[in-house]
Amino acid sequence: PIGHVLRTLPPVPLPVSRDPDDPVVAEDTLALMAFSPDGGTLAYGVSAPGRLAAPQRFVLWDVARGHARTTLDLATPSSAGALVALALGPSGHTLYATRTPHIGELSNEVWDTTRHRRTAEYSDATGTELALRPDGRLLVATDHTVRPPSGTVRAHNLVQGNEIGALAFAPDGSRLAAGDLSGRVTLWDGSLKHREGVLRNVFPTPLDDTAEAVSALAVSPDGRTLAVGGDAGTLQLWDIATRQPLGGPLTTAGDAIASLAFSPDSTTVHAAGTHVPLMRYTIDPARAVTQICARTGDTGLTPAQWHTYVPDAPYREVCGH
Repeated sequence: PIGHVLRTLPPVPLPVSRDPDDPVVAEDTLALMAFSPDGGTLAYGVSAPGRLAAPQRFVLWDVARGHARTTLDLATPSSAGALVALALGPSGHTLYATRTPHIGELSNEVWDTTRHRRTAEYSDATGTELALRPDGRLLVATDHTVRPPSGTVRAHNLVQGNEIGALAFAPDGSRLAAGDLSGRVTLWDGSLKHREGVLRNVFPTPLDDTAEAVSALAVSPDGRTLAVGGDAGTLQLWDIATRQPLGGPLTTAGDAIASLAFSPDSTTVHAAGTHVPLMRYTIDPARAVTQICARTGDTGLTPAQWHTYVPDAPYREVCGH
């Protein structure tokens, strides 16, 4: 979230299976991570879906200082099911996690990261997608909401007739975007009292007419742009005010988009996939022109290159001579 730190973090140990004859290997694991709203703390680790495992260690990383603040074991004597989602509260003092205590069951937990203990469990607020409003006062768990610290749970149907694939609050908490498996995104106000609109068919229709599921979302810090990633690798930008797409899809490697993030000045979007390196896109036109001219030695793009990289705009010379 702070936009200028890129670091390779130390690995965490794999969860230890309670069945000694069925050890956990890397191919069995699911990587999980979550930033605190201020970007100062990152929680990260791996879980083993479908397994009972202990310990399950997750690291809380101090981003500014570049070292681990603490390590939590999120397995308890009564619950060693795999974790499937994380959210981190303000300053990183509270961790929210979705666990599968038993196959086919879900529960949400609250952990005090300073005292290393679980402080609450919400069995009624189940969901594999979590989003915490930046002020820490509203947790969305797929189709339920929780009001910390009271723990009041309410059912809330964020999308119509489909499963949620991704959730994202705006950085200022004024809006929530909920993407579903049919390729739609529903926009809500930050208190979830009013539905602001629905973006239908957020991705171009594929040749086989199969809808691409929304797998990642991010709202720009200036509140103007929504980045939508799909499970088939499509990355599309939308103008929130007009509810219109901004050009065509951005070029990707075709891998499912796992996460998205904007730079603090809203001019750059970063996309991460499961099997490809972090991708970076400059989306501010003036900044993009400056970068193009610098990389081409001030010669600009040829008409063929323009057609490849800027297909939705007529060709023009953009670099000075």
